[in-house]
Amino acid sequence: MLGTVLHEVGSTVPEGDDDVGEGALMEIARYFDVVKERYGLSSDYALAKKLGIAQPEANLMRRGLKIPKPELCIKIAKLLDRNPVELLLIAQKDKAPKQAKEYWTLALTAVDVMLHVPKHPRYLPKKVEAIGRELKQLEAQTLTYEGAAANAEAVRLMETAERSVDAMMERWNIWKKGEALYPNYLLANQAAARRHVRIRRLLILTQSQMKDEATVADAIQVMDDQRRAGIKIFYAFREALVHSPTFQRLEEDFRKYGAAEDMNTAMFDREVLIFSQTYGTVPLGMVGTPTPITMINRLQISWKPEMIRELDPAPLFDMTRYVFDYQGPGPFHEQLAYFKRSIRELPIRAV
Repeated sequence: MLGTVLHEVGSTVPEGDDDVGEGALMEIARYFDVVKERYGLSSDYALAKKLGIAQPEANLMRRGLKIPKPELCIKIAKLLDRNPVELLLIAQKDKAPKQAKEYWTLALTAVDVMLHVPKHPRYLPKKVEAIGRELKQLEAQTLTYEGAAANAEAVRLMETAERSVDAMMERWNIWKKGEALYPNYLLANQAAARRHVRIRRLLILTQSQMKDEATVADAIQVMDDQRRAGIKIFYAFREALVHSPTFQRLEEDFRKYGAAEDMNTAMFDREVLIFSQTYGTVPLGMVGTPTPITMINRLQISWKPEMIRELDPAPLFDMTRYVFDYQGPGPFHEQLAYFKRSIRELPIRAV
């Protein structure tokens, strides 16, 4: 593909170009001198014979006054044991108009990195391969991560937050000690809070969860951990929250974009959104009884304007009828008792 954008014949440098002049005009020219040196060629006549071109052409190209055609770039690359892509890109950069040269320089830099990645240790080519996959996704304004990389990427995003993070979590158990987000993501939250990033997180609890005393204790522990880390923590009871039109719309929009049934999402600086698409449970331990760990199997990151607009969880924090500021175990137990009494009076709705 690169070859097709080059001239099928050598192209003379256009008159009037600011880069034109005797001497080191074109970067591609240096390769002709390297060929002469490597093969002990004492004249342009000998160079032309080696390359299979006419002597005047060899002279013009060596002086940077003419750009070699793709076939000749490939031949020179093979003579010098270089990747042909390198020379093709350099030739195209030399031929490009002045305002476009910086972009070809950027492309050449990227290719140079790819061509010189060592094969060992295996971590390095795997890392570059992963970066390549990310770059391919950028045009769609969406990145997708799976497995352990999904959990690690959430940490990286928190490390880049500058102003605010608004989060909503139904699968809140992954914040428990021993689960996927503890302690790395919690520590990243704490570091962000120390940078004066405002973090608000809403845990959505269910009636069935709140019937179990051990789960209630887990929820309190998670919220206490969050509050100690400098996070403004909120909670809501799902059976009550689903009666809010705001939450209903948000839930429908998340389903439209492929979110998991249990919604976990966060908005960073009102410009980058993450949400879980699937979860899984993996056993931790090869000796004795394994410990089940909940993982985010698939995480999506997006900065599409329509998704930022439609999936912003920020409005939930203003719904004081359903969403409560966590102020410690005592007030939480009081609110929980009130919820248990009032749930009998709420109209039945699918949750």
